[in-house]
Amino acid sequence: MDSNSRAEAPSRLPGGIAVTGDLTSDYDLAIDGTFNGQITLPEQELTISATAIVNAKVIARSVTIAGRVEGNITATERVTLDSTAVVRAHLQTPSIAMREGAQFTGTVDPSRTEAAVQVARYRQKHEGTHAEGAGNLR
Repeated sequence: MDSNSRAEAPSRLPGGIAVTGDLTSDYDLAIDGTFNGQITLPEQELTISATAIVNAKVIARSVTIAGRVEGNITATERVTLDSTAVVRAHLQTPSIAMREGAQFTGTVDPSRTEAAVQVARYRQKHEGTHAEGAGNLR
């Protein structure tokens, strides 16, 4: 893991912004707005705030959710659902924490997490990030 990813403030998608596409970053990411697509942060942390609405396939080291999420989430370390989270998803993670009040509909698969991340890295490397709609947020 890049030691700088924790030292700097996370990249942020502010409230009032709606983004559709594929997003990758070398830094932790916080989403306050709306995102539809795919988020790939295999070595970073993703934070989805209480104001955020996310419909995506997510791959990250850890994911903390306080907002609304629908999709598939793969986290190599942990997924945390805060009390304001409303989640409809398939989770692949070895560890999940749910605060009282969190709403979760879906499945949790604690196995094959690392394999899913390796497949995502392979696809990202071989398909490239220059496809239409792809971007690199810093």
